[in-house]
Amino acid sequence: MFPWQDLIQLIIARTISVYFDFMYWIVLALVGYQYWTMQRNQKRMFGVCSYSLRQQVLLTLFYGTLGGIVGSVLLTVVGVTLNQMGFNYIWPLALLLMMVSVRFLCFAYAGGIVALGKILFNWPADVNVPQILTLVAVLHITESLLIAISGRYSASPLILRRGDGRLVGAFSLQNFWPLPLVLLMAVAVPGSDLPAGTMHIGDWWPLLPLGIEIPEGQRWVYALTPVVAALGYTDMAITSSPLRRRMETACHLAVYSATLLALALLSAKYEWLQVFAALLCPLGHELLIQLDNRRETEGEPRYVPPNHGVMILDTVLDTPARQLGLKPGDILLSLDGRPVNCGADLGTAILYAPQEFPLVIERDGRRLKKKSRWHTQGDERRLGVILVPEGHEQVYAEMATERFAIWEWLKGLRRK
Repeated sequence: MFPWQDLIQLIIARTISVYFDFMYWIVLALVGYQYWTMQRNQKRMFGVCSYSLRQQVLLTLFYGTLGGIVGSVLLTVVGVTLNQMGFNYIWPLALLLMMVSVRFLCFAYAGGIVALGKILFNWPADVNVPQILTLVAVLHITESLLIAISGRYSASPLILRRGDGRLVGAFSLQNFWPLPLVLLMAVAVPGSDLPAGTMHIGDWWPLLPLGIEIPEGQRWVYALTPVVAALGYTDMAITSSPLRRRMETACHLAVYSATLLALALLSAKYEWLQVFAALLCPLGHELLIQLDNRRETEGEPRYVPPNHGVMILDTVLDTPARQLGLKPGDILLSLDGRPVNCGADLGTAILYAPQEFPLVIERDGRRLKKKSRWHTQGDERRLGVILVPEGHEQVYAEMATERFAIWEWLKGLRRK
């Protein structure tokens, strides 16, 4: 019987030890800086923020730890080890690919290229193709889980100028997770007796063969080694809600990851499958991104001014709108009986509204009436809604075609 409880307890204990690694806190600080930059841009565009930076960092730490435990369990069950992982090849290649485009920093591209190099040219000689591809698959399964369970804090509203010059509301979906991973390290020990405290899993394990000849008179023992990793997710919701966009991305990524994992495991037994798995690794990932992006950018935008009322793009933390449960896409029709058809109408209605006031909104074709009150007495009143753009806004983000950094640099040299 598989010792699930003992294994998970051991992985959690090793995961906690990552918190004492200085590199983990450097990664968390970089993530925090990224969120701070996003918050600063949102303030510049709307004057307010829809989330708390402290909450953002704490949720990132929590979800990253959860993802690290899930990923570590999956990697341990299949038997992925550090011995022939090829990190010393994958990381430099990933950094080189990042010069072409930042999104190529993903291990799906570098890992797939290293695996193809091993298959076609037997270089690098000290890497194991099924091990590399399984690592990529498990990391993306973990990422799909984190994308699906991450809450609204990952959605940052923005005003987007499309290629036709039209201003529309949209959401920038960005998550970054520092990942405390626990990976196996195979160590050859002399004799046939297992060292004290060793956990016996079963003769069927590991699913992935190590691929290294054992020295005569010795046997393999696997140690759990904590390492610091990171995952990132960047997307855009234009034609759909942030939740729907995130769930679609998570489902598509899970299908890709599960397919890659199955091929990687089978390729350990059937070597001819390795080339198909290695090709799927980068090409399948790129196809997934291109299809998803095309569907989102070429479709009809969701957050545009309605025929009547004003549409809510997002709400602000600790305001009446957030406490009332107003959602992106809700249409505010009236406040205290005054019709609202533009931002100026809403400002007037807020100015003359009493301390307690009713609102009428439209959600999915149904009219709802809610009651609220101002948090403060006097002139300082904040309903806490961010409206979709009306078309005259001066600060916005611009939609542009993808540019490859190294190509732009070469063109600049040619102009000089």
